[in-house]
Amino acid sequence: MALEQETASIIKFILDKTGSPAPYYSDVPEGFSVPSVFFPQPEIASGGDTFLTYELEYAWYIVFFHKSAQDAYDLGLTALTAIKKARNLIPLIDETGAQIDDGIRLDDPKLKALDDGAAQLTLTWRSRRPYEDTLRNLPPATKFNGGLFTKSATDKEG
Repeated sequence: MALEQETASIIKFILDKTGSPAPYYSDVPEGFSVPSVFFPQPEIASGGDTFLTYELEYAWYIVFFHKSAQDAYDLGLTALTAIKKARNLIPLIDETGAQIDDGIRLDDPKLKALDDGAAQLTLTWRSRRPYEDTLRNLPPATKFNGGLFTKSATDKEG
Protein backbone atom coordinates (compact mmCIF):
# COMPACT_ATOMS: atom_id res chain seq x y z
CA MET A 1 0.00 0.00 0.00
CA ALA A 2 1.50 3.30 -1.05
CA LEU A 3 1.01 5.70 1.80
CA GLU A 4 0.31 9.33 1.23
CA GLN A 5 0.74 11.98 3.87
CA GLU A 6 -2.86 11.99 5.13
CA THR A 7 -3.24 8.21 5.45
CA ALA A 8 0.23 7.86 7.01
CA SER A 9 -0.68 10.55 9.55
CA ILE A 10 -3.91 8.75 10.50
CA ILE A 11 -2.10 5.41 10.82
CA LYS A 12 0.54 6.92 13.12
CA PHE A 13 -2.12 8.63 15.24
CA ILE A 14 -4.16 5.42 15.65
CA LEU A 15 -1.15 3.23 16.41
CA ASP A 16 0.20 5.74 18.96
CA LYS A 17 -3.18 6.10 20.71
CA THR A 18 -4.00 2.37 20.85
CA GLY A 19 -0.72 1.05 22.25
CA SER A 20 0.89 0.09 18.92
CA PRO A 21 -1.04 -3.06 17.92
CA ALA A 22 0.50 -5.01 15.04
CA PRO A 23 -0.34 -3.14 11.80
CA TYR A 24 -1.29 -4.88 8.56
CA TYR A 25 -1.64 -3.03 5.26
CA SER A 26 -2.25 -5.21 2.20
CA ASP A 27 -3.53 -8.51 3.62
CA VAL A 28 -4.09 -10.04 7.01
CA PRO A 29 -2.07 -13.29 7.02
CA GLU A 30 -3.21 -16.57 8.57
CA GLY A 31 -2.10 -16.77 12.18
CA PHE A 32 -1.91 -12.97 12.46
CA SER A 33 -0.97 -11.31 15.76
CA VAL A 34 -3.51 -9.93 18.19
CA PRO A 35 -4.05 -7.22 19.07
CA SER A 36 -3.70 -5.90 15.53
CA VAL A 37 -5.19 -3.39 13.15
CA PHE A 38 -5.77 -3.72 9.40
CA PHE A 39 -5.48 -0.59 7.26
CA PRO A 40 -6.87 -1.52 3.81
CA GLN A 41 -6.85 0.90 0.90
CA PRO A 42 -9.45 3.63 1.55
CA GLU A 43 -12.34 4.15 -0.84
CA ILE A 44 -11.95 7.43 -2.74
CA ALA A 45 -14.55 9.47 -4.62
CA SER A 46 -13.62 12.63 -6.49
CA GLY A 47 -15.31 15.84 -7.51
CA GLY A 48 -14.73 19.43 -8.46
CA ASP A 49 -14.26 21.94 -5.69
CA THR A 50 -13.21 25.38 -6.95
CA PHE A 51 -11.68 26.72 -10.16
CA LEU A 52 -8.22 25.95 -8.73
CA THR A 53 -8.87 22.77 -6.71
CA TYR A 54 -10.56 19.39 -6.82
CA GLU A 55 -11.77 17.33 -3.88
CA LEU A 56 -11.10 13.73 -2.86
CA GLU A 57 -13.60 12.17 -0.47
CA TYR A 58 -12.16 9.32 1.59
CA ALA A 59 -13.96 6.49 3.37
CA TRP A 60 -11.64 4.20 5.32
CA TYR A 61 -12.82 0.99 6.96
CA ILE A 62 -10.14 0.14 9.52
CA VAL A 63 -10.48 -3.21 11.29
CA PHE A 64 -9.23 -3.98 14.81
CA PHE A 65 -8.58 -7.59 15.84
CA HIS A 66 -8.26 -8.99 19.35
CA LYS A 67 -8.89 -12.16 21.39
CA SER A 68 -12.62 -11.37 21.69
CA ALA A 69 -15.17 -9.13 20.01
CA GLN A 70 -15.34 -6.99 23.16
CA ASP A 71 -11.56 -6.54 23.28
CA ALA A 72 -11.49 -5.58 19.57
CA TYR A 73 -14.37 -3.14 20.13
CA ASP A 74 -12.58 -1.62 23.13
CA LEU A 75 -9.43 -1.12 21.04
CA GLY A 76 -11.48 0.58 18.33
CA LEU A 77 -13.24 2.68 20.96
CA THR A 78 -9.85 3.82 22.26
CA ALA A 79 -9.02 5.09 18.75
CA LEU A 80 -12.44 6.72 18.31
CA THR A 81 -12.21 8.45 21.70
CA ALA A 82 -8.70 9.73 20.94
CA ILE A 83 -9.95 11.20 17.66
CA LYS A 84 -12.88 12.89 19.39
CA LYS A 85 -10.64 14.25 22.18
CA ALA A 86 -8.46 15.79 19.47
CA ARG A 87 -11.59 17.47 18.03
CA ASN A 88 -11.38 15.18 14.98
CA LEU A 89 -8.10 16.86 13.97
CA ILE A 90 -5.25 14.50 13.10
CA PRO A 91 -1.80 16.15 13.01
CA LEU A 92 -0.03 15.78 9.67
CA ILE A 93 3.43 14.23 9.68
CA ASP A 94 6.27 14.63 7.21
CA GLU A 95 8.38 11.86 5.63
CA THR A 96 10.42 11.47 8.82
CA GLY A 97 7.34 11.07 11.03
CA ALA A 98 7.74 14.51 12.58
CA GLN A 99 4.57 16.50 13.16
CA ILE A 100 4.03 19.59 11.00
CA ASP A 101 1.59 22.45 11.55
CA ASP A 102 -1.31 21.37 9.34
CA GLY A 103 -3.87 18.74 10.21
CA ILE A 104 -6.64 16.63 8.70
CA ARG A 105 -10.17 17.33 9.89
CA LEU A 106 -12.08 14.04 10.01
CA ASP A 107 -15.85 13.71 10.01
CA ASP A 108 -17.27 12.07 13.14
CA PRO A 109 -15.90 8.49 13.30
CA LYS A 110 -18.14 5.42 13.55
CA LEU A 111 -17.43 2.12 15.27
CA LYS A 112 -19.22 -1.23 14.97
CA ALA A 113 -18.61 -4.79 16.08
CA LEU A 114 -17.95 -7.31 13.31
CA ASP A 115 -17.39 -11.05 13.54
CA ASP A 116 -15.94 -12.57 16.67
CA GLY A 117 -12.72 -10.79 17.58
CA ALA A 118 -13.10 -7.86 15.16
CA ALA A 119 -14.44 -4.29 15.16
CA GLN A 120 -14.54 -1.73 12.36
CA LEU A 121 -13.70 1.95 12.69
CA THR A 122 -15.02 4.03 9.79
CA LEU A 123 -13.24 7.30 9.05
CA THR A 124 -14.35 9.79 6.41
CA TRP A 125 -12.84 13.10 5.34
CA ARG A 126 -12.46 15.43 2.39
CA SER A 127 -9.14 16.54 0.97
CA ARG A 128 -8.72 19.58 -1.29
CA ARG A 129 -5.97 19.28 -3.91
CA PRO A 130 -4.73 21.86 -6.46
CA TYR A 131 -5.17 21.29 -10.18
CA GLU A 132 -2.04 21.39 -12.30
CA ASP A 133 -1.41 24.91 -13.51
CA THR A 134 -2.79 24.57 -17.05
CA LEU A 135 -3.20 28.32 -17.44
CA ARG A 136 0.55 28.93 -17.39
CA ASN A 137 1.07 28.18 -21.11
CA LEU A 138 -1.94 30.04 -22.51
CA PRO A 139 -1.38 33.14 -24.66
CA PRO A 140 -2.30 36.44 -23.03
CA ALA A 141 -5.87 37.65 -23.42
CA THR A 142 -6.65 40.23 -26.10
CA LYS A 143 -6.56 43.76 -24.74
CA PHE A 144 -9.96 45.41 -24.49
CA ASN A 145 -11.38 48.66 -23.20
CA GLY A 146 -13.36 47.94 -20.09
CA GLY A 147 -14.69 51.47 -19.59
CA LEU A 148 -18.32 51.92 -18.63
CA PHE A 149 -20.36 54.48 -20.49
CA THR A 150 -23.73 55.51 -19.14
CA LYS A 151 -26.27 58.02 -20.24
CA SER A 152 -27.11 60.49 -17.52
CA ALA A 153 -30.66 61.68 -16.87
CA THR A 154 -29.68 65.20 -17.97
CA ASP A 155 -28.55 64.07 -21.42
CA LYS A 156 -31.18 64.87 -24.04
CA GLU A 157 -31.94 62.59 -26.85
CA GLY A 158 -31.63 64.29 -30.08
